[in-house]
Amino acid sequence: MKQSFPISREQLTTIAYRAGHIMRDHFTHFGMARDVKGDKTPVTLADTLINTMFIERVREIAPHIDVVGEEESCRKESPWQLVVDPVDGTFPFTWGMPVATFMAALLFEGVPVIGVIYDPFTDRMFSAERGKGAHMNGRSLRVSQAATRGERPIVGYVSWPDSPYNVLKVMHYLEERGITSINLCSIGYIEVAVATGELAGTVFPGTAHHDTAPGHIIVDEAGGRVTDVHGKLLTYEGGKIAGHVMSNGRIHELLMEALAACNP
Repeated sequence: MKQSFPISREQLTTIAYRAGHIMRDHFTHFGMARDVKGDKTPVTLADTLINTMFIERVREIAPHIDVVGEEESCRKESPWQLVVDPVDGTFPFTWGMPVATFMAALLFEGVPVIGVIYDPFTDRMFSAERGKGAHMNGRSLRVSQAATRGERPIVGYVSWPDSPYNVLKVMHYLEERGITSINLCSIGYIEVAVATGELAGTVFPGTAHHDTAPGHIIVDEAGGRVTDVHGKLLTYEGGKIAGHVMSNGRIHELLMEALAACNP
């Protein structure tokens, strides 16, 4: 892309570190205060504080770009858009389980160009910039080559009642074909695990941009493959996406086969 970015990867990672401090400051092992949103998911003080902080910091750097957050947005007419999930994995976070991430992505005309996912509990910063590779704390990332039963590929997923696609049936279908499945309750954790090669893929039925765009570019730049659940090019124009499938490329067609078989 010839245009310079209105906010850099370094600036986004600085904001992500600040978000991580807030997340850790509000983390308790049991009994975290929470509210329940209309979609029956929890929201904590950390979610709202991080979302507000993110908007404030971005406005100082790039006042004219569109910002869409899970808890709060600051909309502008712009080809540039930042999406943010202040605490991805709020369920385990509120249960006192340190499985949660901060996620943000910069998009240009609906295409992710920078992605940042930060795990504040192990201080792992995952980031990618279009054409410059994916990294964790400065180390280059590469997807796995696992595909056969003997290589024990593992697929991560998140599922909930009334989700658009029956992911549990998909996982059963895959397990019958030698794929191990795991639910970490944090799609951000799962996405970066695909990029590091720990997981071979993930199937996710969510439709929100902030759940997918950060991991999309990180997995792309780590050499993986990303589509929607129909196998089509995943773009972010409009308000929703048709879920996502991210993989090391070698098991992508099997994931698509499972989705088609289990969601006729």
